[in-house]
Amino acid sequence: MSTSLPPKEVVCQCGHSFTSEQHSNWCSKCGRQVFYDPKDQRKSRINNIYFTALIVVVVLFLTYFFIEMILTPVLTNLR
Repeated sequence: MSTSLPPKEVVCQCGHSFTSEQHSNWCSKCGRQVFYDPKDQRKSRINNIYFTALIVVVVLFLTYFFIEMILTPVLTNLR
């Protein structure tokens, strides 16, 4: 996504406006990500949700693995 786009005036949610030639920039006033096109904002949101769900699944799998493969045999051998 390093393609240079034609200059466009974009406005952040905080009201700060600036000229952007990239798909996304960071607002220098509030630090939020500002997108050139609403389509890119939706794509970023979906990617964030996907990444968060992937992290949750990995943590849950590791927890299950720990309980079934490590904790259960250790606790059953204590009897």
